[in-house]
Amino acid sequence: MNTGAPFPGVEEAQGRVLHFQRKLHEWASNDAERRFRDLWNLVCDPATLVVAWSRVSRNRGSRTAGIDADTRRRVEARGVERFLWELRCELKAGEFRPLPVRERLIPKPDGRRRRLGIPTLKDRVVQMALKLVLEPIFETGFYPSSYAYRPGRRAQDAIAEIHLFTFHSYEWIAETDIEACFDELPHSLIQGELRRRIGDKRVLALVRSFLKAGLMTETGRLQRTITGTPQGGIASPLLANIALSALDRQYQADWQEMSRHQGRRQYLQRKGHPTYRLVRYADDLVLLVHGTRQQAQRLLDQLAGRVRALGLRLKAEKTALTHIDEGFVFLGQRIFRRRKDKKHQIYTLITDEALASIKRKVKALTGRATTNLSLASLLAALNRVLRGWVNYYRHAAAKRTFAYLGYYTWWRVGRWLRKKHPRMTWKQINRRYAGKDGFEESGVVLYNPARTRVTRYRYRGARIPNPWTEPTANPTDPRAMRASHPEQLTLERIQQALA
Repeated sequence: MNTGAPFPGVEEAQGRVLHFQRKLHEWASNDAERRFRDLWNLVCDPATLVVAWSRVSRNRGSRTAGIDADTRRRVEARGVERFLWELRCELKAGEFRPLPVRERLIPKPDGRRRRLGIPTLKDRVVQMALKLVLEPIFETGFYPSSYAYRPGRRAQDAIAEIHLFTFHSYEWIAETDIEACFDELPHSLIQGELRRRIGDKRVLALVRSFLKAGLMTETGRLQRTITGTPQGGIASPLLANIALSALDRQYQADWQEMSRHQGRRQYLQRKGHPTYRLVRYADDLVLLVHGTRQQAQRLLDQLAGRVRALGLRLKAEKTALTHIDEGFVFLGQRIFRRRKDKKHQIYTLITDEALASIKRKVKALTGRATTNLSLASLLAALNRVLRGWVNYYRHAAAKRTFAYLGYYTWWRVGRWLRKKHPRMTWKQINRRYAGKDGFEESGVVLYNPARTRVTRYRYRGARIPNPWTEPTANPTDPRAMRASHPEQLTLERIQQALA
């Protein structure tokens, strides 16, 4: 097969993609009304497809097949360059058609099940190519207080903004989330928001074909997709953010009106008018209100009306109006206010549910079923789980919780060793495995969460950098790509369900 010029290497391709991403981001930033009409060649560019394959293939999900049974190993056995060349030819000829996603239902903590759609490997590469081209454009217009699935932003930024505003007397909290957001997003809303910035008909048609690709249920029945974007698709979080920016724009306009000149918000507050700020993390919404309970209730009703106008609805059981002194739960942390030294302070604590979840993981790893492992292997697995969890919660008031978790883990490993060596006494086990820092073997030491320093996360405001504004930024840097803890938990549940 004559493939023409060879595809560039990964490093060269990353440099080319980063170059055009910075250009797109600059142009979109300089002209908020600009519509981009020639993006198709960037989607089909060999460098874009190489970077897309690189990101898709190094994800653990690449071992999971869609309805065509293709996995990363099968593609690598046939040849990656051949796979990308055939895919590029299909795109350039207008012959590419996405296949229906494979349904997988994942249990949720409340007993219900979340629908996950697994695209084919080829569709994932094309979705990643679309994301590489579209994300730098739309990132310029996203709401400053929207934090999920955006480069350089994390859950701690959302919590830090809530901490700042509640400290400054935004005392009433309207907390809610959108019912089945990914499943019920109207396609007309997604396409309408896309057309605000994208004028390339081929790109719009490609997005539309993904939205209409359909679903193959677990029973093998094909089902049309009239609404929604499959949760599990690579482009789905970006498309959801693009669609929900229609809601964000309304609250951005409200905030700008309340802040027309210096001191205007304070003037409104003195006159008895409410001021408010919406913080959004994916489909989780927190409306912070400076005013009375009645005013906060009216603003919550207004929020419900604005969401209904987009063709969505709020989840009734998750909707509540709370005073900050009572506290509320957001992204696995309980946020509340207490008086200390004659001043009000805002605190964040780890919820009981979050602690129970990590204890379940530790218990599963240290059960009788894993006694065939070496202690070093067990400690390595435990350390990965513990470090990820602790790094997410280390900005909360968590010192005592970390100390308890360290003791609980040490106790579970000790019980595991007794099961592994039933004829050894505690004294023999301690002499053989216990070091000055805890249990260890072959240089692997059990991680102790109590030794992690707890620090307050600093609010970064609207100055959060992204990979296209920093001259030395690299979008492939693990620090820029690292998922936040709730996102990582979702990925872990998906991987466990597909194992």
